[in-house]
Amino acid sequence: MVIDFNPGTNGASRSSQSSAAAGKREVTADRPTGTQNTDQPATGDAEVRLSNQAQQLQAIEERLRELPEVDTARVERIKQAIADGSYQPDSRRIADKLIDLES
Repeated sequence: MVIDFNPGTNGASRSSQSSAAAGKREVTADRPTGTQNTDQPATGDAEVRLSNQAQQLQAIEERLRELPEVDTARVERIKQAIADGSYQPDSRRIADKLIDLES
């Protein structure tokens, strides 16, 4: 069972975000000498070029890696609220999330 403590998120994990960024990379390789453009030297090495969108996604991915996996301050607040009895879960929201899981 999954409880979403981050309202407004779609539940996507960082690993799925990073794999999406990886999927946006455009890769081009040098062709054999007979099929190569004349304005490029024949080096035999592969060349990788990233589109602007892929470069932006890569930068976002790097910034996300710097963030902690868990918001420890929020976890502590929720723990404290549970311990002192002030935590009031929204039963309608929980039910909606459960129904969404079945869809």
